[in-house]
Amino acid sequence: RLQRPFPCPGGFIRTVRFAARAMAMDCFALSDGRKVRVLKDEAGIAEAVCQEFVAAYKTAILAKGAFSVAVPGGSIVTALAKLPKGQIDGKKVHVFFCNERIGEGKTLKHAMTHLVGPLGIPASQVHGVPKGTPEGVAASIEVLMKSMPAKVVGKDPAGMPSVDLVLLGTGEDGHVGSLHPNSAAIKSSGSGKAVLAIDEGGKKSVAVSLDFICAAKKVVLSAAKGSRASMVLRALRTGSGCYDCPASMVVGSDTTWLVDADSISAYRSKKVCDPAVAHLDSFWDIPGMKAGVLTGDLCWALLRYAKAKGFAIPAVNCTTTSSVNAVLEAGKKLNRPVIIQFSEGGSAFFAGKSLPNNQKQASTLGAIAGALYVRAVAPAYGIPVLVHSDHCAKKLLPWFDGMLEYDEEYFKAQGEPLFSSHMLDLSEEPHDENIGICAKYLERMAKVDLVLEMEIGITGGVEDGVDNSGVAKDKLYSTPQEVWEVYEKLAPISEKFTIAAAFGNVHGVYKPGNVVLRPELLGQFQAHAAGILQRGNPLSFVFHGGSGSEKEKIDEARSYGVVKMNVDTDTQWAY
Repeated sequence: RLQRPFPCPGGFIRTVRFAARAMAMDCFALSDGRKVRVLKDEAGIAEAVCQEFVAAYKTAILAKGAFSVAVPGGSIVTALAKLPKGQIDGKKVHVFFCNERIGEGKTLKHAMTHLVGPLGIPASQVHGVPKGTPEGVAASIEVLMKSMPAKVVGKDPAGMPSVDLVLLGTGEDGHVGSLHPNSAAIKSSGSGKAVLAIDEGGKKSVAVSLDFICAAKKVVLSAAKGSRASMVLRALRTGSGCYDCPASMVVGSDTTWLVDADSISAYRSKKVCDPAVAHLDSFWDIPGMKAGVLTGDLCWALLRYAKAKGFAIPAVNCTTTSSVNAVLEAGKKLNRPVIIQFSEGGSAFFAGKSLPNNQKQASTLGAIAGALYVRAVAPAYGIPVLVHSDHCAKKLLPWFDGMLEYDEEYFKAQGEPLFSSHMLDLSEEPHDENIGICAKYLERMAKVDLVLEMEIGITGGVEDGVDNSGVAKDKLYSTPQEVWEVYEKLAPISEKFTIAAAFGNVHGVYKPGNVVLRPELLGQFQAHAAGILQRGNPLSFVFHGGSGSEKEKIDEARSYGVVKMNVDTDTQWAY
């Protein structure tokens, strides 16, 4: 046995005796606030479940004299048989169920054996699932929860019932309770319902919703064995919760994952760097921050910091070494990060206009040469720099492919890509095709830690040979559903993507009144996604057509999660 100080649930330091087999190997927090406790094995997870239960119970009893818990079936409830009975007064405990098949009562029976009976919880405080139609049963349970005394079941600000603790096991496919990947139940998130009617292969069930789970005062999820390693890796990626892995969407105010050495192995092997950034005073305080070109997790951390602090990093199109130097000099004078970006035409100019470019070979060469130049000189300017390629329409994909191939070779040699990020602009294509091509490229880009920027809707004006100057005005505005469909498709692949959504922006500078920017649409896009995911501001936006935009419109756009703002025409004129 080993005795050592350990940060236990409840926010205080306590000396705890652990059997060596159950000792916590590590504890860490994700940038979105979720906590992860790494135990040695399944037995360690079982003991940790009991610790979390006791801590939540004591917190609730101290605050209001009653404790409510929602439990699933399976091993997580079996573990509760080892609860220290002397520390829990069963008469103050109310039990609800995360999921149950109507008429079977298996979850109830399991809880009676391992939780209710041993603790002496009164039958009147065990709220099982009655008989009836799934819709009727779901409605009756929701009414029951909302009618409970506030000291038993509270309500969150949206009026959702809020129990003190939700316990959840996780499946290898990422399901929690009866919320299965891409099912109608998980897609009902944001509907405001606490209990859902479920059809599981013809068997009628009810289950608590993601809204209910995330409204709980504390949520504990468990995942053991190597067979869950890929799921855990997917679920713990911050900012990318989506329907493909319901466990990834569980981000409540106090959420803890209990994992073992095997289930966390894939996450560990990826060496994920996910620092919390919102509390930092300066971007220089981000762990690992440096002068020079940033890629991968560090690049993404800087973009997350920008969103948390409400600023957008200027992205300036460059065509020569002297224009690159000018942007770096401005960044140095202001002590601010900058983004150097190369368009397809600008890249060809960088290499030399006399070179053949029938297969975009000059554009590819120029972009690579420009990125290598930035890498060579950026550290001397003492600021963080991102290197980005700008608009790539479908007809320009050979250019994109050439850069990506070089990124992959650079990654093999250096452990990071040459560029920080690339943009695909397939907004001229049908919406589904646009997203589908972006998804295929993101799968490849994620393997070498690149960030993808994609565009939906249409940015007006002319950019790099793409003329949208005569496009219908309604095409200049994206919709919340279009933006959500992008997130839904890309988030399961990687969290590292940004969206250039159309809100009336136009390339170039126009007379006042000719362009109607509606940055409030970005707020609507965020609100729509946040309502589904049950967390604030999940999207990262890019502002195209920044030249000539009104300051108040820029400020409003920044407030809705714009992390990058493109500037080209203004600097061309200045240059």
